[in-house]
Amino acid sequence: MGIQKKAVPNRLLNRLLEDLPEGVAVPSAWLSERGISPQLVRKYVASGWLTALAHGAYSRPASPVNWQGVVIALQRLAQQPIHVGGLSALNLHGLAHYLPLGGELRIHLWNHGRALTRLPAWVSAISLSQQFVFHRQQLFEAAIAGEGLAHLPTRVRDWTLTASSPERAILEVLSLVDDAPASFTHAAELFEGLSALRPALVQQLLEGCTSIKVKRLFLFLVTRQDAPWSRKLKINRVTLGQGKRQVTRGGKLNVRFSITVPEQFSVTRG
Repeated sequence: MGIQKKAVPNRLLNRLLEDLPEGVAVPSAWLSERGISPQLVRKYVASGWLTALAHGAYSRPASPVNWQGVVIALQRLAQQPIHVGGLSALNLHGLAHYLPLGGELRIHLWNHGRALTRLPAWVSAISLSQQFVFHRQQLFEAAIAGEGLAHLPTRVRDWTLTASSPERAILEVLSLVDDAPASFTHAAELFEGLSALRPALVQQLLEGCTSIKVKRLFLFLVTRQDAPWSRKLKINRVTLGQGKRQVTRGGKLNVRFSITVPEQFSVTRG
């Protein structure tokens, strides 16, 4: 049998190939919005112009789609108000530590717009080396829900990837600290690496943060670190609520911020 040649692209396909870069997933809903019917999509797949990644998702065939290509599709093509956050964002900024030898295995995505209960089904159906972890909770008041986000360059044309700034990312990390001492210690080690945060942005995010636990943890760690930038913070403007919070199981109470911390963090630095 001879090699089957691709059909000559028509105007609709030409436009698709111009607008869709390689390495990016494309949701079927985006194709439908551009007048490309399911029947035409199947024709493009059969002709080799598109590759089926999963039910409801496709791509250009020339290069594989990695996790960033999926997130770019969610942000730019599907117009979902999500961003790469927490530890994953710190990693993108080169500020994460102790990643597995093979790289990051879990990519943390956060919702910063209208409430989303889950990612589209096609996202989890695409075969990737990484697993997406979606956090749908709103950590900030609606008025500042989109603050503290960065637009990082990618290898896809001039398209960017929306991710948390280091200031926002560390607050997202702190929201996931559980009652195990190791969880607190890891967050504290990440915090130690943040030596040059922007105080004005930190102030805005702290004042608009809806989690008492996160705000107390952050202020405990920033007070312990005592970096020059932190001296510009106005702690008295941050609402910290009432009563004690048990953050670490079996920890020691820090009287100033009324949270329990691992014993080694209860010793005041000299």
